[in-house]
Amino acid sequence: MKTYKEEIAELLVPHTGLTAQEIVWAITLPQHLDHGDFAFPCFPLAKKLRKAPPAIANDLAGLIKPVGAITKVEALNGYLNFFIDPADFAKRTLGAIALQGAAYGSSSRGAGKTVVIDYSSPNMGKELAFHHLRGTMIGNSLGKLYKRAGYRVVRINHLGDWGTSYGKLIVMFLRDGLKESDLEAMTIERLNALYTAFSNAAKDDPALEDQAREAFQRLEAGDARYRGLWQAFKDITLKELQRIYGFLDVEFDSYTGEAFFLDRMPATMGLLAGKNLVKASQGAEIVDLTEHNLPPVMLRKTDGATLYITRDIAAAIYRKETYAFDRCLYVVDNGQSLHFQQLIKVLELAGFDWYKGVEHVPFGLVLIKSEEGGWEKGKTRSGQSSLLKDVIEGAQEKILGIIREKNPEATNKEGLALQIGVGALVFSELKNRRLNDIRFEWDKALSFEGDSGPYVQNAHVRLCSILRKSAERAGRTGADHPAQAGVGGIDFTKFPEPQAQSLIRTLSLFPDKVGTAIEANDPCPMAQYALEIAEGAHGFIHSCRVLGSVEEKDRLFLIDCARIALGQTLDLIGVPPIEEM
Repeated sequence: MKTYKEEIAELLVPHTGLTAQEIVWAITLPQHLDHGDFAFPCFPLAKKLRKAPPAIANDLAGLIKPVGAITKVEALNGYLNFFIDPADFAKRTLGAIALQGAAYGSSSRGAGKTVVIDYSSPNMGKELAFHHLRGTMIGNSLGKLYKRAGYRVVRINHLGDWGTSYGKLIVMFLRDGLKESDLEAMTIERLNALYTAFSNAAKDDPALEDQAREAFQRLEAGDARYRGLWQAFKDITLKELQRIYGFLDVEFDSYTGEAFFLDRMPATMGLLAGKNLVKASQGAEIVDLTEHNLPPVMLRKTDGATLYITRDIAAAIYRKETYAFDRCLYVVDNGQSLHFQQLIKVLELAGFDWYKGVEHVPFGLVLIKSEEGGWEKGKTRSGQSSLLKDVIEGAQEKILGIIREKNPEATNKEGLALQIGVGALVFSELKNRRLNDIRFEWDKALSFEGDSGPYVQNAHVRLCSILRKSAERAGRTGADHPAQAGVGGIDFTKFPEPQAQSLIRTLSLFPDKVGTAIEANDPCPMAQYALEIAEGAHGFIHSCRVLGSVEEKDRLFLIDCARIALGQTLDLIGVPPIEEM
């Protein structure tokens, strides 16, 4: 079945000189319900037709005649507004939700295409910090969005598992008299303590830095004992990472880190040299990018060691060869923008035409209010710790206190508090535009009012509660899901109220919102959309009695469709769509 936009485009094609697809892309939504359901902006036609947009809109309004479900065409301030029969609009929108269920909003735009998404990617030997949450959840959401649009998605955690930091850990491990037999009881906290101890000790004994470099050189050279310690440190870290990712419901298809590409360094350097890109510079090897207004890229240091960007070049080539990607996204903070400009330029100069599909997806910082009242990176509820596990635990504790006070009869309070706490943290990160720095405030993030995770989760709970009560009234356990029964018996003329029309219109936007989020590589539009559905659902429930009303069956159908759309929206941004609170 054609969409309303496609039907409108067919009416406009003969009079605009634009293609149907160009018109579909241009069609927007009026800000007010009384201005219609769809609007075509005439401004792009002004230069071509040599007329003012309002005059063009007036001319088109005289040429276009309402047909089918389109009941009226009206010019307003340079826009051509289209009005759709409310019953038809409701039937088509809610019918699509009922038919598609959890697949609502899916498309085939990415069919046959592969997108690789590199995100989270922390350094090994350390715990996840709070600032890792934003990149992790942006990447997680983008993976879900691209999959909804039909892409094959490969989710990669490119671990920072190589470098002098491992030499430091090895030095302190041996200096403390620890042995391989101690590794079984070793924890990530102990690894962090070893690293901190090295930093403190090196202040008084600078020679430790030389020892760390020597230890790393032995590691690079393949020393069996050092390789064993390095692998153990990695395994300890990865176990803790996966535990935290489990709380967030985040998964990856690959954990290939920097070390995986060490064997590919000779081939990578040879390839770049074969393209005449490698130059000697004070004993090191570089790619000179000055004529491209970028600093030189150091590929290999004077001691023969390769660098992070060398391994990134090898990783990009490997990903193309392995996954045949159409797009390769790096979800990494703004501070690495230069690094990715250099990476993409080197790939271009190396003659890889697929460099155009490689893209840096930057994001802003998460700032926390200091004791002095300023905003800074890194500190959390204690003012000292920035570990993600501490933040999640803190959110869970605060929500648990609220649950014990307001709903002491709730079952599995700890699990429920974790889901609400995680939802609060994730929503506070994703409700903001990706490129913006954000200010994290505990009270606002955990509030059950306003633009917060608990608020949108509560809307989903409220919808589920109405459906559950309906089933209980009928003597059934669980919840009624009228949408599963299809549109049969539903009277779509029973939604005349402005609140019902507004909610239906909001639900119809789901496919467009998914597309907008993908175009921007930003989950923010979906998070904001969750707020729109929540507000629309609350408004409808408040104004239109559901249980016990004459229109109960029809209104329950709308409630269930809203539940489906809101639940899927929350899932796409990584916020648990809980059913009880």
